[in-house]
Amino acid sequence: VSTPLLRWNPLGITIAGTVGIPGATANQLNTPVGLFVDPFNTLYVADWLNHRVQAWRMGASNGSTVAGRANGTGGMSLSELQNPGDVALDSNNNIYVTDVSNQRVQFWTNGASSGIAVAGITGKKS
Repeated sequence: VSTPLLRWNPLGITIAGTVGIPGATANQLNTPVGLFVDPFNTLYVADWLNHRVQAWRMGASNGSTVAGRANGTGGMSLSELQNPGDVALDSNNNIYVTDVSNQRVQFWTNGASSGIAVAGITGKKS
């Protein structure tokens, strides 16, 4: 039986955000917690303390906000997130976000400026 040998490269590179400098500009993240990579190698990041989801195309130095507000402010409206914990995309590039502090899962159609709560009730803990 042959088993492949895997090696970890200890010299990692930063592909999204800035090392050790949190912030809310397009090239920064603030506590990234969940991520998803689509078939085109675009990296989607749940940016917890910026209350948004950022998309980083391969080789890009800046991300673009695809869910939530670009300026890093959160809230309870359907166009806002409050501490997104994870992100996933379907085959049509629609976005699903666990909106943790709003107690809901949001669905954002591709290119939409607001989402739809598909699970949970905003602000209601059970």
